[in-house]
Amino acid sequence: MVKEKTNTNVNLEEFSPAQKTLLVEYYPLVAKIVNSMKGKLPSYADLDELHSVGVAGLADAVRRLDPSRKSSFCGYVSLRIKGAIIDELRRLDYMPRSARNEAKKLDKLRDGMERELGRRPEDHELRERLGMDKRRFDKMMRRTSLCSFVSLNDTADMSDTSAPELAESIADENSPTALDQLEKKEIAELLRTRILNLTDKQRRIIESYYYEEKKLADIAAEFGVTEARICQIHGQALQILRAKFKN
Repeated sequence: MVKEKTNTNVNLEEFSPAQKTLLVEYYPLVAKIVNSMKGKLPSYADLDELHSVGVAGLADAVRRLDPSRKSSFCGYVSLRIKGAIIDELRRLDYMPRSARNEAKKLDKLRDGMERELGRRPEDHELRERLGMDKRRFDKMMRRTSLCSFVSLNDTADMSDTSAPELAESIADENSPTALDQLEKKEIAELLRTRILNLTDKQRRIIESYYYEEKKLADIAAEFGVTEARICQIHGQALQILRAKFKN
């Protein structure tokens, strides 16, 4: 295992001297590709992990190298590194099951055509092999493309630290609207007025039970009557309040 040169778990003992030379020669290309993709990567991407995946893509390209195509190896290895990174991001990314199945089918076809052609197939070649028109193919590519996750703690304008967080722009479906709050306030004020119009005993029982949260037994003890009598007065008071609200 040679980690000084590659900083990955690729076992260099598996490669011939010529292949090892290619690995060392093109190793800096991995970091260059990862850095070029940095601005487009989703927030969950780990650059070190992607670098390791890119090195694995480089190693795979070296293994598959056709000596007769060595002159075009630079372009081929770039595609292999990018492809490995994109595949890893797709693996980590959320995607509907149907789109995931399409992505696997597309990857399998792409790998097969790559072995057949000795290079990464172009989109139009994939489309022709699938027998799809451009509209259907573009739709499939959109469905299987990477989804980016954003943190709700981020701001819409990352350059403005004073900008509100994205979470603040999402409505809380469980939060009452301004109209609901206004109606609730008006009902509370109306109820208070109606309670003041009850008899003294009815009002005191309602206030003790609903506002002071006392038990009916405790209220009965304060009035010196039975709990059944308090229940009766409480029921009469509620009937009066309901009738007034209906009116």
